[in-house]
Amino acid sequence: MNKIEIVNDNINIINLNNDITCIIDENSLVKTLKLKILKDTSLFINYNFDNLTKLEVIFELNEFTNLKLYEIKTGVESKIRTKYLLEKESNLNVLKFNDVDTINENVVVNLNGKNSKINYIFKTISTSKEKYDLTIYHNYSNTESYIKNNGVAIKDGKIKFNVSSFVEKGNKECNVNQVNRIINLTDNKCEIYPNLYIDEYDVNAAHSALIGKFSDTEMFYLQSRGINEKDALMLLIKGFILSDIDLEDIKEMISKKIQEYWR
Repeated sequence: MNKIEIVNDNINIINLNNDITCIIDENSLVKTLKLKILKDTSLFINYNFDNLTKLEVIFELNEFTNLKLYEIKTGVESKIRTKYLLEKESNLNVLKFNDVDTINENVVVNLNGKNSKINYIFKTISTSKEKYDLTIYHNYSNTESYIKNNGVAIKDGKIKFNVSSFVEKGNKECNVNQVNRIINLTDNKCEIYPNLYIDEYDVNAAHSALIGKFSDTEMFYLQSRGINEKDALMLLIKGFILSDIDLEDIKEMISKKIQEYWR
């Protein structure tokens, strides 16, 4: 698998084959990493921030290409801007996990060609303020977006998801889906804003937003099997965060992060 490590704004290319071209732009105010996907491939990016970091990452998918993208972010305060540009018949599967003290992340998706698709799965454990703005533009007919955001707020965690999907008139037969859920284990306010801006009738669009704790039924079931409250909570959080993760190495890395909070 292709692999990039980013420590603060230092970008280290660990392994990158000819399926991806890479340009690092240091001339602008914010360092920018531009990745162009030429053929079907997979990529793992590991971010680690130990001081305030500002960074932009741009992914461009050529026509008829498929990318599986895995990302893990850890560390302290960061401001990240990510752009995904998808051309005709391209398919992007994103799986992201964050364990960052404070983050302000802006994600923009442009579905620019017919039958371009994004499947975006995001997970986070929040111990401080986290704000995520996601904007998805269906710029062509027959495009698809599935956005799933799962967050767990603990300690002093505060999570805000602001998710906006746009379909202009004339872009027909698009599929637009948002699924957002926050498990709030604090007294802080968490927020979800699921926005659908649809100007075309011939579109399938749906969204959901849920903020709360795990149900008493779930906790009771586990405790009735002899599992104490702390371990029952950890099992539920593991299931919530690790669902949808299809790569065992990534699942193991995330599982270790979860266990650090519930030893």
